[in-house]
Amino acid sequence: MAKREENDVLYDTIRTFLDKCLLSDKSLLWPDQDYWTLENLKSLKHHMIDAPEYGNKLSFEEKLEKQMKEVSFAEWAIVCDIYFVYFLPSINITLDKVRKDIGWAASQAGITPPTESDPIWQVQTHGFTRTAIKYHIKYSQFWFIILFALHVKEHESPKTVISNHHAMRSAMDMVLENLEVRRDRAYDMRHALLYMAFPDQYERIISTRDKQWIVDTYRNAIKVSLPADLDDAILQIRYELGKKYDKPNRKFDFYTDLKDEWKPGTSTPADTITVDTEKGVLTVPTAESEPSAPIDNGKEHTVHTEIQWLLLKLGNDMGLDLWVANNDRGKEFKHQRLGDIPRLKKSLPLTFDEATNNTIQLIDVLWLKQNSIIAAFEIESTTSIYSGLLRMADLIAMQPNINIPLYIVAPDDRRAKVYAQVNRPVFSNLPTPMNQICKYIAFSTLRDAITKTGSMIKHLKPEFLDDIAEECEVYQNEE
Repeated sequence: MAKREENDVLYDTIRTFLDKCLLSDKSLLWPDQDYWTLENLKSLKHHMIDAPEYGNKLSFEEKLEKQMKEVSFAEWAIVCDIYFVYFLPSINITLDKVRKDIGWAASQAGITPPTESDPIWQVQTHGFTRTAIKYHIKYSQFWFIILFALHVKEHESPKTVISNHHAMRSAMDMVLENLEVRRDRAYDMRHALLYMAFPDQYERIISTRDKQWIVDTYRNAIKVSLPADLDDAILQIRYELGKKYDKPNRKFDFYTDLKDEWKPGTSTPADTITVDTEKGVLTVPTAESEPSAPIDNGKEHTVHTEIQWLLLKLGNDMGLDLWVANNDRGKEFKHQRLGDIPRLKKSLPLTFDEATNNTIQLIDVLWLKQNSIIAAFEIESTTSIYSGLLRMADLIAMQPNINIPLYIVAPDDRRAKVYAQVNRPVFSNLPTPMNQICKYIAFSTLRDAITKTGSMIKHLKPEFLDDIAEECEVYQNEE
């Protein structure tokens, strides 16, 4: 049971949203109005989801205003309610920001939001998680709420969907799986809504990665087998661990009580602050200086070369062409020069300008297919993580439309530093924010994946990296 007394008002509010908006068509902010009709939601989906506005030059609000030029005031009112639900989980978004955004959406409809003295605003001071940059990419969160609402309203038994936690979870998962592009799937909103609607069955965790880490950590530490479903497994883990960690006056919390067990070394650095900006909530270093790189002794140097060799061999085994940084071709691993690995190109078939070509040629490892780069890897064991990211940032800045999956491959104990650096404001303000295209692969994860795959490597596709790489979002749910 992850239910917390201080969040009772959140649980009540989300239950009101489900019962009133999804079942009775009523509005959260204007409770006497029937704004959440099936017709209005279908029109909102048509304008907002079926006709997306891509690109990074416009803000979410500017794109939304373009999409909704011809909608009714009722659809803008629904957007106001969606804003209200979207803001509920966060503890690091100010009430002023909540009112400002909802006030802007209400002004588009020509309607007046509740006054500042209205009690409805108080729930916005009771969040349960620190939300991250990924969460603040609003379009996916808004899409999910709209699509889930449509699913409920079109279901033969709408009340069943929102009254039973398994039914609601299944419905949400189906909605997400039906989104073709994985990046558009707001799993964090899915986790948040399930927790607020059913706090006895779900944890206050909005990160799929964190849930998986918990299961992986405790799978062999408890004596019972775990269900295949991630949420059911965590519920079983809570039951078993509760025998040891529950206090007489409260249940244990995975973050405040056990985080060092399942997520060691990932606390937000003490020398950072959270800033609420027009581009979202950013974690900004206040006095951070990049620590000195580890000593480049023989052992560390060998680890860096080993990982390069593993990535090159993996690409070769999958039938891909390869590139290794020019200055690393003379390095050896297992008595083999990196420059002698089969399928290694002697020159890159690049048509960029000279500065871009020079930058790409210094990236540690590239996988290529038909003269196109399909993956770029920077290995960070002996150098500053920041230096590798700068190389990738230069690439994005010089070629804003470039579409190459980027991976930072680093030791397990540098995970926290990778996340912190990828989410620095300087990288978040690139034409394409770094945290949207750069992922992290731990040394141990890469080695394990190669070992487990064995002779099946030749049947792999490069997309398998999505299964072993971690999205580099800034930390969530930490206290």
